[in-house]
Amino acid sequence: MMRSYLVIILIITNLFSDYYSSEYENSNSYKSHLAISINPNCNSHYVNYAIITELNGRVVKKRFITGREFILIGMGKQPSQANYSGENIFKKYEIKECLYKYDSIDCNKKPDLKLFDLWALRYNRNPYCPIDCTPAENMLVEGFGQHQFRPSWPQIQILQKYGITYINDFFYGENLFELLADFQNPDWREKYLNCKRIKFFI
Repeated sequence: MMRSYLVIILIITNLFSDYYSSEYENSNSYKSHLAISINPNCNSHYVNYAIITELNGRVVKKRFITGREFILIGMGKQPSQANYSGENIFKKYEIKECLYKYDSIDCNKKPDLKLFDLWALRYNRNPYCPIDCTPAENMLVEGFGQHQFRPSWPQIQILQKYGITYINDFFYGENLFELLADFQNPDWREKYLNCKRIKFFI
């Protein structure tokens, strides 16, 4: 009888050991990434920032953050699991400072693209500046999207190379920073803008 109890205890112990071991392995599979969405939200933000938690290639959690937090984490100045090494990810991908340090005095005087100008990938006109508005100095007014509220299918195909399936998806991780690096490149923007003119014939 005692022997049977010992066998049962050993089996239960092994089961729990396997369970906790599996849980530990799974916890090591979680990865956090900085993320950006160009899907408008209820607060009329056309570029939204977040930290994405990924498990085995699947997004399991999204936490929205401010644009300032996004920049500080990306520069390695604010601790986060999304940049645990604390490196300047913007510099790693050779992204121009004015794309993310857009509130500096020098950058305010330059017409360089800013981080919040990512709306232009979706819209054909700045949603903050309707037809009758007076644009602010150095404001990007004309967008790159074919349609008023969304890009064309050929444009979406270009964006899919950066890890999204639909235009409402989040760009995150390395794909996001590769997109930022390309977004600042005039040749890439020209290709993106002109691909909307492609016509398909049956």
